[in-house]
Amino acid sequence: MSDSQPTSDGYGDLFSGAARLGVLCAGLDVPWASVVPYVGAFSERLKDYFELSVDPRSVSLGVMTKGEGQAYAYRVTRFMEENGIPEPALRRFLVRAKYFEYRNVFFKAEVDGRGLREFSTYFRRRPPIQVAHAMLADSGVDGDSIGLMEAVAEVLEKQTVHFVGTAATRSGHLLEKVYFSQSDVLASWDQIHTAATLCGLSDADWAPLADIRPVLEGHTSFVSLSFADGVIQPGLKLDVHDVAPGVVKALVPHEAEQERADLPRAVFAHSDHSYVGIRLMPGEPVRVKTYALG
Repeated sequence: MSDSQPTSDGYGDLFSGAARLGVLCAGLDVPWASVVPYVGAFSERLKDYFELSVDPRSVSLGVMTKGEGQAYAYRVTRFMEENGIPEPALRRFLVRAKYFEYRNVFFKAEVDGRGLREFSTYFRRRPPIQVAHAMLADSGVDGDSIGLMEAVAEVLEKQTVHFVGTAATRSGHLLEKVYFSQSDVLASWDQIHTAATLCGLSDADWAPLADIRPVLEGHTSFVSLSFADGVIQPGLKLDVHDVAPGVVKALVPHEAEQERADLPRAVFAHSDHSYVGIRLMPGEPVRVKTYALG
C-alpha cells in the first residue's frame, strides 16, 4: 500500500466511502471541514480499509483505517502531534509500534460538533498475556488492576490479547485498552457473564444483556477492559458482530438516539450493524456505539 502524501488540494483521491462519511457528518451536525484533515492525510489507506462509528449519546463520529510500516506509523504520529496530542502519548505509540514491527496498526479519530476530540491507536498482534501485563505496568497501571485483567483472561480461557490500544486526548488524558476475542460458541456467554461479575457488574447491571442474550448467542464478540490514571475502570465493553437493528433499539431508550445509532447501518444499506459496542458500568445506563465497515 502506498504511503504517498495527499495531493495539493488537501483531499487526495477521495475514498469510496467519502459520500457515506458526508451523510454521517450531516446527520450528526459534525462539520465536514472537521474530518477533512483526516481524510486528506489517510485517503490512500481509507481506500483499502475504513470503519465508521457513531456514539448516539455524545453525538460523535469515529473514522478508522489501518496500515503498516514505519512510514505509516510516523504519519500517524505526525497527525496526532499536529492536532495537539502531547509528547508522552506519541512516545508510547512509537515504542509499541516498533515492538509490534509496525504491523496491523489501526488509527481512529473521533470528532463531534467542536472538531477532532480524540485519537486511538490499536495493534492487532495477539501478544501473550505476559506482554500485555508488561505494557500496562510500563504505562503506570497498578498491580491489582493488572491482576484483575489476568483473572478475566483466565475466565475467558485466553492466553493472548487480541488488541492492545490507547486513546489520547489533547488534554493529555490517556486510556489504555485490552481486547479479548470470544468465539461464537454458546458457552462463551457464560464466561463473559463471569468476567462481568469480576469487573464489578451486578445482576441488575447485566440484566439488559441477559434480556437479549438469545439473539446475541452465536455471534463473534470481543471483551475489552480500560485503564486510566493507573487503575482499571469499572465494568467492561462488549463488541458483538452482525447485530440486528432491533437489538440496538432494545438497548437505546430514546428515539433520537435510536435514529443516530442507526445511521452507520443505514448509510451503508446493510441489513445489520457490522458490530455494536455495549459498555456496561456499575450502576450506570448502558452505553452503545454502532459500527459499519467499508
